[in-house]
Amino acid sequence: MRFEELALRLDVLGRKVAALQGISTDNWAPPAPTLEKLEARLTATELLVDYLVSEKTQEQVAAIVAAPADDAPVAVEAVVALSASVAVPEAADIVADVVTAQIEAVAVDNSEVAAIIAAAVAAVVTADPEVVVDTVAITAAITEAVAEMPAPAPEVAAEAAAAVAEIIAAATGEVVTAEVHEEIATAVAAETDPALDAIEDRLNALEARAEILFTN
Repeated sequence: MRFEELALRLDVLGRKVAALQGISTDNWAPPAPTLEKLEARLTATELLVDYLVSEKTQEQVAAIVAAPADDAPVAVEAVVALSASVAVPEAADIVADVVTAQIEAVAVDNSEVAAIIAAAVAAVVTADPEVVVDTVAITAAITEAVAEMPAPAPEVAAEAAAAVAEIIAAATGEVVTAEVHEEIATAVAAETDPALDAIEDRLNALEARAEILFTN
């Protein structure tokens, strides 16, 4: 009885997730008949939900970065609710502080700088709570996220680095040291992995083609 209940709950959840993506469930497979298949379907659903949450978080953060000061279209609570830290008060407060600071900041006009800022904020929102509350770990998570972004034009690199430093200060509650400033500058200027760039370009094109299948 318990197995059937769990399988049914997972089936219902899977259908809801599919509906979010606009995928028809008319030919949906029946609830998992064995423990092995139940675990496999649960793992697949976990990965998909994690992806959807990450995508939603990125959309929210990008909207906040692009919005005028104190006029963001997304509430702080909505961002925190999707964060990995939502169930840990100390970490959730830090996430809220970072998001609030960004909401209060002026809109960023340069798309390259905006993308770097969004990556830095998203790094805090998506980090595990034990990372968020560790000043060294969250600083490293932010700089790593920034390093994975395309390097901006040289004339706006300093602006991007300064914005990242402000995000680190909001996340740690500490003054950013000269050493960390240097690490930020290095991360901002870092070149991305060309192999991953090529994969991302192909994936972007594939997603655009696949969207036709989901909407027709």
